[in-house]
Amino acid sequence: MMSAQTNAEPEAPLALTLDELLDLLMSILSDGLDHPEVWDEMPDFLRLFPDMVSHIDSRVAQEPDATAQALLIMLQSIALATAGEFERAFALAEPLAIKNSQSALVQGVLFRLKGLREPDNLTYDLAGKFCAVPFRQVDVLENSTHLCCASWLHASVGDMRTSDWWQVWNSPTAQKIRASIHDGTYRYCNKSACSSIAGNTLAQSGDAAQESPKWARIIAAKQTTIEEGPETVNLAYDRTCNLACPSCRSEKYAADSKTRATYDEMQRKNILPLLKDAKTVFVTGSGDPFASKNFRNLMKQLTKEDYPELGFQIMTNAMLLTPKQWAEFPTLHGRTRLLKVSIDAATGLTHERLRLGSIWPIMLENMVFAGELTARGEIDCFKLVFVVQRDNYLEMGDAVDLAKQVGAQHIYFARITNWGTFTPAQFEQKSVFMPSHPEYAQFIEHMQDDRLRDPIVELGDLGEFIADKHAAPELMARWASSDLGRPATPQPASSS
Repeated sequence: MMSAQTNAEPEAPLALTLDELLDLLMSILSDGLDHPEVWDEMPDFLRLFPDMVSHIDSRVAQEPDATAQALLIMLQSIALATAGEFERAFALAEPLAIKNSQSALVQGVLFRLKGLREPDNLTYDLAGKFCAVPFRQVDVLENSTHLCCASWLHASVGDMRTSDWWQVWNSPTAQKIRASIHDGTYRYCNKSACSSIAGNTLAQSGDAAQESPKWARIIAAKQTTIEEGPETVNLAYDRTCNLACPSCRSEKYAADSKTRATYDEMQRKNILPLLKDAKTVFVTGSGDPFASKNFRNLMKQLTKEDYPELGFQIMTNAMLLTPKQWAEFPTLHGRTRLLKVSIDAATGLTHERLRLGSIWPIMLENMVFAGELTARGEIDCFKLVFVVQRDNYLEMGDAVDLAKQVGAQHIYFARITNWGTFTPAQFEQKSVFMPSHPEYAQFIEHMQDDRLRDPIVELGDLGEFIADKHAAPELMARWASSDLGRPATPQPASSS
């Protein structure tokens, strides 16, 4: 049976009653992390307790605690999928996944269900794969620090306002996260959101080890403490923005003088020293770099003379990306390796509804300017970013055309994430990529648009919805044989 401290170890059969087993498993899952070692044991659990599924029904009905109910339902869904009852399993898991879009545990359950349904799909087999991101990147948020995008790796490794960056970079939690890469569990990762996991682009450990002596050493020794500082630093602590997009905030935000002073001190104490040996600084996924006084000052300080190896990744809503503004930041000229512009639409009506405060004609003008900067070599790569939801999925193909028109080399699509701005019901309405959504079949149909196969397109965590020519007939047959294949009735857009 399972041990709460280690992976599965054989014990005497029937050493536990079914309720005792469920209580043990729930205690293991209560840390909120994914536990593939538990899912691996489910065939044995079902052999010992064939009535597990029906017994969990009784437990859930009697359980007053919502968290305990959710843990039981997750175990039940894994048990059902292990027994081949995929429709029932997904029907249980998908509502939890919508309500807990950033949970490593809940998304890990959904990931395992997909793997059980498609046992030959290597996307769902992470054994022997290596992700270098937690070994080379740090994301600094308002009061937390992460070793990847916070929506993909939610666990914080520390707070750079109160701790030295070196302590945060190699904190106990940071080491546990790296260990989960080495052991193949990726238990801290949001497996549904991470584009490298969902898109099956992680390197094999052997291939990654051949890239450099550094990676060979880290992989061979299963190293979790990293002597060098991070190569990439993502600065996402200032949420100041000139827009109020419902996908990330409920109102406009500008840091007050006290908050800016805190950021200034953190920049002086930790950020500027941290960037001395970094190769890339990313500004910003939290707001807009040109709207933030802190980020504007910081970008001006990062001169080529003081930071000769440093390059920039800039993410902006582009409303302030004018020739006048660009001229104020000579530190960015010729050193911007990547410019990301978030659009979320291909028409003015949709864009202005989803990105409150934006003005579409100005957006178009500034995107064309970004294309001109790229053509002149002041920016290495120009990419549009499109967050997919119910209100804009019909414009994905047109957005590819728009990217070409404004001179962008790439366009990146990703599912919307609930950053706490939506109620579960609102997020469910927007999650058109969930099979339970009334427009799911239409969404799948639009995902087959040939424009989404254009070389400039990066599908992030949406790749699973594009059928190749070999798989398409089987996929279409599956839609036609279920309610998901029936034409959906368009729903009114949420006012949020």
